[in-house]
Amino acid sequence: MSWLEQIPTLITVAVLAGIFACLERHVRSARSRLCKVAWYLVFVHFLAQLFEPATGDINPALLAVDLGSLQASAIVFLTSVSSVAEDRAKRTWLLLVTGVPSVAYFVLSSYDLHLRWPFVLCLFACFAGGITFLFWNHPRAPAYSVPFALFLAGIGFWAIHAAARGSFDTGGTALLGLGFGLPALLMCRNHWRASPGVLTVTVGFFFWGAVFPVGMLTDYLIPQVHIPAEIWNVPKMFVAFGMILTIVEDMHRNDREQNQQMQRFSSITSQLLSGATVNSLCGEIATALTEVTNFRVAVIHLNDAGRALGVAGACGLSPSAQNEMYERARQWTTEDIEDACACGRMIGQNSFLLSNERAAKYKPLMSSLQYEPNPFWNTGDELLIPMGSTRGGCLGSIAVADPKRVEKVNASQLTRIELLAADLAVALQLKALQEQLSRSERLAALGQLVAGVAHELNNPLTAVMGYGDLLGDSIAPGVARSRLDKLVNESRRMKRIVDNLLRFSRQAPMERGFVDLAPIVHEVLALREYSTRARNLETIVDIQPGLGPVAIDEDQIRQILLNLINNAVDAVNVPEVKMKRVTLRAYERGGKGILEVEDTGLGFSNASRTFDPFYTTKPVGEGTGLGLSICYGIVKDQGGDIRIENLSEGARVTVELPLEKVSTPVSAAPASQPEAPSVLRENTQARTATH
Repeated sequence: MSWLEQIPTLITVAVLAGIFACLERHVRSARSRLCKVAWYLVFVHFLAQLFEPATGDINPALLAVDLGSLQASAIVFLTSVSSVAEDRAKRTWLLLVTGVPSVAYFVLSSYDLHLRWPFVLCLFACFAGGITFLFWNHPRAPAYSVPFALFLAGIGFWAIHAAARGSFDTGGTALLGLGFGLPALLMCRNHWRASPGVLTVTVGFFFWGAVFPVGMLTDYLIPQVHIPAEIWNVPKMFVAFGMILTIVEDMHRNDREQNQQMQRFSSITSQLLSGATVNSLCGEIATALTEVTNFRVAVIHLNDAGRALGVAGACGLSPSAQNEMYERARQWTTEDIEDACACGRMIGQNSFLLSNERAAKYKPLMSSLQYEPNPFWNTGDELLIPMGSTRGGCLGSIAVADPKRVEKVNASQLTRIELLAADLAVALQLKALQEQLSRSERLAALGQLVAGVAHELNNPLTAVMGYGDLLGDSIAPGVARSRLDKLVNESRRMKRIVDNLLRFSRQAPMERGFVDLAPIVHEVLALREYSTRARNLETIVDIQPGLGPVAIDEDQIRQILLNLINNAVDAVNVPEVKMKRVTLRAYERGGKGILEVEDTGLGFSNASRTFDPFYTTKPVGEGTGLGLSICYGIVKDQGGDIRIENLSEGARVTVELPLEKVSTPVSAAPASQPEAPSVLRENTQARTATH
């Protein structure tokens, strides 16, 4: 065949190689890269043939490039349609154990060596390595591996026997026939679907592999018949056009699936925006995840107001697995979700793949399908997408399992599920906001009522104190005078409590100033004096002498202290806590004022969500979930920091605020420091009660 006759085929293959190079830029995968490399090698094969003479001897080096590149392309095609195409380690091993000895066989045959043992050794290494790799990669599929291995062993024995007798063309025909014929079988097993592209590729590889044994039989049986080279090249064109069609079909299929996902998820988001609750939609969401995504099983867990998780929606589970999952989910918390994500492999922006071993502690027996070993998904794996709050806490999770196509478990395919999880997290926070707004309105109304009552109480208290002083001047010292003095002192104490309550409830513009902590601490403790005494709580106050004023508004620091003390008192006021103690410390460290409120309660159950708005573990009606969130916002606005930590017994909240070292404090505090309450009269470190 002259070089002019070969140029059209060479140009066609060059164009095909260019097309695959362009497609690989849009469909980035190991399989597409292998196809591109294979067609480059086919182009090299035809290019080498262009320089071969039509008659006479062929340069051995040129023949080695010709046959070696053709065999190498067969091995690359075989790897591209195998189940290990996306696994870098296994893919490399398959290319080495089958490609190196088979290509070496053709290189040796090109130099017309008369030694038989190198050919026998190459054939044995290629077939033995391929069979060994087959059992290593499919240890649990004997129904598939054993017949396939026997088939390869039979052909290998035939090729090795011929090479041992000096017939090397038989081994070359076997290697090329298997190299291009086996991809047809692997296409049916790994990538089959009823589409024109897959059908064309499968038929093309089958006939491409059949070209070599048919050609050998033709030369042996009817050598006088000349078959044009273009006929032998037809299967190559079938494979090329079939691959291009398959890639286009895959792109169209992905676009269609993404459009279905977008429409379904947009419908769910619209319902959330229109006011539907997350709990009412979780069943529909789980069903949508199994219908328009790559997963057969979906479960949605939601946090129940800071307590245990609950299953809000599930789809794809058997009744027994679903019942077991509901039972086990009651024992989980959001901290379990965070721990599970910490030990998982991150895929995408917010998806974590948990292996069967790592997820055993949290696993609700969701997965039921058996998967062959692959780099994407294995039997028992689960994918977890946590729902994060705006301040880093966890509100729940979406768990999916049993993918329909393991190669699609990647970041690009999980983006929309992650966005859906983010929408659910926002909807949950909005729901909590709506529920608490009405409660906040009631609290605001109650605050106004209390402030009004406090104002009204001031008038009779002033009269009581005034008339008490007048009576005291007219009564001689004695029992009656002593009793009157006690009455006047208690009325004055009532007056201080009412003044503190009014000062706390006033709505004044926030102005950053510098205030002393000691008098503010005394005021706030005075407001809680009755509850601490009635509940037999021990209160310890330790304020560093000479502590300078801190940079914050007086009302803001008063609100912070009251919130922290309220939380501490509530934490120790439970039957499980035997030693009921609240400790307040204020000192200087590193140029900042440090305020610590420590209690001996049970600690924070979910530290990651403590500062979330409306998050509370208190019973309904006993907490708004706004206390620590408000403290967090105030401290951050003032350039400070607030931290929480669980202790061996109890918990501690630490507030850091800028400290101003001045001789005369610029303070918004009252001109006269109120008298310390009775629980603190002895000294700065005092105890109200002991057990």
